[in-house]
Amino acid sequence: MMNPNQLDKLPPIKLIHLQDQAPSTQGQSRSRAAKTSPPTDLRWLKVLEFLRSTNLAPNSRKMYERELKRFLGWTQLHYHELRPRHLGLYKEYMRDEVKTDAGKPLSKASINAGIAALKSFFKWMCYTYPEIIATNPTLGIKLEKVPLPPAQSLTDEQMARVWSALEMLGETKQRDTALVHILSHGLRAGEIVQLNVGSFDGKLLFLPDTKTNEPRLVPLRKDSRNVLEEYLRSRSEQGEELNSLTPLMISHHASYKGERLSYHGVYFAVEKIGELAGIEDLHPHQFRHTYATELLLLGVDPSHARKLTGHQSEKAFRRYTLRSEQEAAISAYYRAIGEEAE
Repeated sequence: MMNPNQLDKLPPIKLIHLQDQAPSTQGQSRSRAAKTSPPTDLRWLKVLEFLRSTNLAPNSRKMYERELKRFLGWTQLHYHELRPRHLGLYKEYMRDEVKTDAGKPLSKASINAGIAALKSFFKWMCYTYPEIIATNPTLGIKLEKVPLPPAQSLTDEQMARVWSALEMLGETKQRDTALVHILSHGLRAGEIVQLNVGSFDGKLLFLPDTKTNEPRLVPLRKDSRNVLEEYLRSRSEQGEELNSLTPLMISHHASYKGERLSYHGVYFAVEKIGELAGIEDLHPHQFRHTYATELLLLGVDPSHARKLTGHQSEKAFRRYTLRSEQEAAISAYYRAIGEEAE
């Protein structure tokens, strides 16, 4: 037993708050680390499980993670405690208090992105963990009304520049030519990444795993079929052993040569083509917009066109029908005034 004199020599007791002791990385300040680290409560584990179980493109996954992290930082309520009024208050919070990096209020499109992420997550929660949350609190939350952005279709002149730019490429010329032909049939970058040699039967591309979770068949034009067949033939002649599970598109990057072309690899290849073609900020989705617009200008029934492109929402597809309707109206006008020949 210590005597009173020994007790006086003991160091003072210092209380340490555990939440302040999260290790910082590479010299980051504590405040910066607190902003960037995800919530550590049990609710975040469900978010991670949701992100792993969904078929999201990398950019979409990053957006979902950011929006769900923001929501969990806003409320301490557990999932079973949330009610529609809480989600309504959160929507007001995003509209009135959240600012962009430039200090401006969030756009309606950004607010809708946050709401859409929450709707998707809570729909998954209700289905996967009905014992935790039986009623989806986001059902009554409406999206902001925003005008549908116009289709970012490439013009005939821009497409001609793309085809010319492909001729300037070196080692990746054959691969990237095949890539553009596939993109020109409306495939998303994430769908192309998943394609195997067995996905191509010589005429059609079979997509078993799509954004809408519905398998899709994509018919290819004759010139595109020929380009793809030649690309696969050249790989085989160079000694590559192809089978049905071999990636359809492969990387030429020094660190990943011969491996499956990644999502970012598709974007990098298209950006390089855009630089050579003199098209600023060219991205893979523009080929999808171009394809959808072309289908309607060719007179393909909109319901059939949606089946070919894999658009689930009729509203989202509306941007393409607008142009075809405008073209038809212009043609009707010139016919009516007798200038059809011009």
